[in-house]
Amino acid sequence: MSLSTASGIGELPCRREDGVPVLELTAPERDTVREVASALLDLGQGQPLDERLETVALAAHDLPSRLREVMITFQLTGRPYGGLVLHGLPVDETAIGPTPLRYADEPAGREVDLAAAYLMLTGSLLGAPFSYLTQQRGKLVLDVFPVMGHEQSQLGSSSTVNLEWHNEDAFHPMRADWIMLLCLRNHDRVATTFLPIQGVPLDEETARVLFEDRFVVLPDESHTASFNEVTTGMADNAAVARAFEQVARMNASPARTAVLSGDPRAPFVRLDPAFMQRALGDQPAQRALGEVIAAIDDKIKDVVLAPGEMLIIDNLRAVHGRRPFSAHYDGTDRWLRRINITADLRKSAGRRYGVHGRAVV
Repeated sequence: MSLSTASGIGELPCRREDGVPVLELTAPERDTVREVASALLDLGQGQPLDERLETVALAAHDLPSRLREVMITFQLTGRPYGGLVLHGLPVDETAIGPTPLRYADEPAGREVDLAAAYLMLTGSLLGAPFSYLTQQRGKLVLDVFPVMGHEQSQLGSSSTVNLEWHNEDAFHPMRADWIMLLCLRNHDRVATTFLPIQGVPLDEETARVLFEDRFVVLPDESHTASFNEVTTGMADNAAVARAFEQVARMNASPARTAVLSGDPRAPFVRLDPAFMQRALGDQPAQRALGEVIAAIDDKIKDVVLAPGEMLIIDNLRAVHGRRPFSAHYDGTDRWLRRINITADLRKSAGRRYGVHGRAVV
């Protein structure tokens, strides 16, 4: 069985050399995006964008019509399956400042704020931006860059090892529907790895097993109390304590889940091999897991993002990771800004905290 569907409405006709669908903004469209983002920043008179998310959602309707059409089609149909690259966002690399060095660093300045606005505005066409209370004190827009001492970890801040492909926060019941990665700097042309689950060849029996609740995905290190204590620190309140207790419980007593779900013709996927139990006491499940991992390994693509390019990933239908590289730690390293988007903010009602009210437990 091949997990694929024929292309149709919503499929972008233009593709990059790496095969990923791309929407290239025209010069007038780039100007409009920057004007909308600039007006949004000026309107707040210094109030952070993440505290004006309703205003951001309204301003998204002023983005270029072609961009809105592609995003809304992507949201409603899932096509192009897996995701696309948005090319030509007006990022001025010379004005963003040096690449951060530590999680505790707080990038600032007009150009950095504009990058956050591009993410929030475009993301608001798909759903609602949100974060996790167990990641970087619930910060809404995260920065991805190498950190000294993390070189060989399975974190976005690693460098010398292959960051294994995964679905973002695959363990979490409130995992994002979409992940958006905006490149600010990438002098070394470090590749993001990416692959939609559609098109991955699986036999009928393997697919059948993967649709059953026979697999275990554990929390990744970035959500643990020990990691947060030594990176950004943790707020001292009851909600934060409950959030980390929940992660600890999921580590100690993980529930079994399916790898595939939804429509067999265009299924959702939940995989994070670096944080999945392999000894399941279930030979058919272990074999099926090994086969899907090997099939994805065989087909994974390299996507090299340049400044002003945004990779928009359907986190339920595609996996992503990063190739190894040598970090310089001199302010010139690869720097992406990232945001999580949910299709249904209502499902986290009663579980959201933080200054922006979007940090999910």
